Amino acid sequence: MPTAPKPSATAGATTTWVTSSAAMAAARRMAAAGAVGDPVCSLAAVGRPNPWLVPHGGRIEIGHYGVYWCLIW
Repeated sequence: MPTAPKPSATAGATTTWVTSSAAMAAARRMAAAGAVGDPVCSLAAVGRPNPWLVPHGGRIEIGHYGVYWCLIW
């Protein structure tokens, strides 16, 4: 099972990763469709998303289903 990205820090800013029911539901929809992308997601991915592609600092909601990931910020 994939693991969530680790919290990251840049110039003292810490990103908080929080499991989200909305992101989990979006990941399930993507898996059911067999396609990446959902209007709820700020970033959607197949396989583990690259944490360097997301804003640093603040809160990111995350959900996954199988290999599909949804991040919301």
